[in-house]
Amino acid sequence: ARAARGDLGEATKLYEQIVRVAPHPEFTAPLGDLYKLAGRDQDAAAQYEQAERAGRESDHDNRTLALFYADHDVKLDDAYERARREYDKRRDIYTADALAWAASKTGRHDEAREKIKEALRLGTRDARLLYHAGMIALAAGDAETGRAQLRRALELSPGFDPLQSRLARKALGE
Repeated sequence: ARAARGDLGEATKLYEQIVRVAPHPEFTAPLGDLYKLAGRDQDAAAQYEQAERAGRESDHDNRTLALFYADHDVKLDDAYERARREYDKRRDIYTADALAWAASKTGRHDEAREKIKEALRLGTRDARLLYHAGMIALAAGDAETGRAQLRRALELSPGFDPLQSRLARKALGE
């Protein structure tokens, strides 16, 4: 919430406290993003490495690591394979979203559009889902839908993710 409100300094302090107790990828990766935004590249790299290591050690949640890779444009084929394996097990909207995001990042635009449609089927008001839908539409060449989804994501939660929300605004030309 602090990061979403733009208080990145306080958000960083709180994430540092959380990571000391629970060094899980869902916490270490956002802390890395906050460090990245603050220009602390070495600290960011250390958190990203920790997120990846923890994600690889616990193969029970491929979705988290797949999203981490896709969000950071690294190991995209691995992201896709992990999301695919997790989707074959779970088949829920968030895993459909992860698969859609990874598929888009690897150029599988038809599959990405199919899976993001599945992820949005319940009408869940989640800025990250809408952000992925918008970026997937843009990557597939559908600028009108892409921009509309990105606007919806930012209207719902302008700071839904410190790094990805900036990418959404950049894609909109804001």
